[in-house]
Amino acid sequence: MLKLGWMSTGRGEGSLALLHAVCEDIQGGKLDARISFVLCNREPGEAAQTDRFFDFARSQGLPLISESSRRFRQHTPGPEWRTSFDHLLLSRIQQFDVDLVFMAGYMLIVSDSLCTQYLLLNLHPALPGGPTGTWREVMAELARTGAARTGAMVHVVTPELDRGPTASYFSFAIDGEPFASLRRAGDTDALADEIRKHELRREFPLILTTLRALAAGELVISERRPYDSNGRLLDGGKDISAEVERLLAEPESRN
Repeated sequence: MLKLGWMSTGRGEGSLALLHAVCEDIQGGKLDARISFVLCNREPGEAAQTDRFFDFARSQGLPLISESSRRFRQHTPGPEWRTSFDHLLLSRIQQFDVDLVFMAGYMLIVSDSLCTQYLLLNLHPALPGGPTGTWREVMAELARTGAARTGAMVHVVTPELDRGPTASYFSFAIDGEPFASLRRAGDTDALADEIRKHELRREFPLILTTLRALAAGELVISERRPYDSNGRLLDGGKDISAEVERLLAEPESRN
């Protein structure tokens, strides 16, 4: 059984929906895993959406850790506040037994102390070697540079932002319609929005498929590098584009 830690800021509907989807996968027998803890860098009362995230986690009986990074920063001035905050988080999660920690909409860049003590996996909305930064920055660069393909990846978190080894990824073409018409019109903002729409709907299938592969031993992360079930190094990660498209075509994925 895969033992998961879950980190999220819980600021949007997607964060709640993803946790809900993972819990459904576990309860439905599609994912042989348990969530050992849910950690959030907000506290109750900071945001209504995050409070809904908390309510759902509690309804599932998940151990919930909430530490406000905003409040911590107010009382810990200086550039090292984030490292100090991560030391606090380490003290809170060390009691839990986990194989890896998944960062699902966690809106802070973690310090070296956290990503070197735990195997952290993160979703990044670009292909391996593609643009770094926030999803808005990534989509804007894809639109500006006329990229022919894009995708998203689950990668190991390292001190180098968005450049840790890729565990899994999907890709799809963005050189046909409706993208081509927006390019011809020179509307890069609308093109960036369209790319994001097509990328976003594939994120849940990517995450669920990756977690299933990890739980089944089809994908193994050892020494922070990805391997298949035969111990073969997956240089560049596991391409699960076909599985993502299959899940996307299922009726429940379209709702």
